[in-house]
Amino acid sequence: MDIEIAPDAVPGTTPDSHADPLDFDTCFRDWFASVARTAALVSRDPVAGPDLAQEAFTRVLPRWAGLGTEDHARNLIFRTAINLARSHARRARLASAATLHLIDRRTENEGGVGATTDWLDIANALGTVSVRQRECVVLADYVDLDAATIGRMLGMREGTVRVHLMRGRRALRAHLSLPDRPEQEDLR
Repeated sequence: MDIEIAPDAVPGTTPDSHADPLDFDTCFRDWFASVARTAALVSRDPVAGPDLAQEAFTRVLPRWAGLGTEDHARNLIFRTAINLARSHARRARLASAATLHLIDRRTENEGGVGATTDWLDIANALGTVSVRQRECVVLADYVDLDAATIGRMLGMREGTVRVHLMRGRRALRAHLSLPDRPEQEDLR
């Protein structure tokens, strides 16, 4: 039987002095799908996304109590997942030059993010830009993070993130034969 003590019942505390601890389970449920999709897009492997996300959460769990803020925890989870996705992509390239061509043979039933034709088009297009551009575009356009947060997450200046976003988006539009947008939209 769990008994909770009201914050004002503990001597020397007030209701405002008790900050809710960062709940790992809640964060896992809220962020897992987004982390998995990000890892899948960065690694260009839809099947690996959930495994990479799970590994990222597993690696961060021992440090969880010391993370403090939700932003810090989220940034560390995404950064860890991106680093794992980079390593996965590097190993996959070494194992086979045709890794992405094998993906379209996999099905969503194998536990992946879903290797649909649209997903493969996006993954192929993301493969034409640099790794940093890919990471910035996925975090900005899929996860909907701002340039400052992405910069903190990836260890680069906000201006550098904006340059990667502008160049990456421009290259992706060209590769996917999409119309150009005003440059200001690429810099958000």
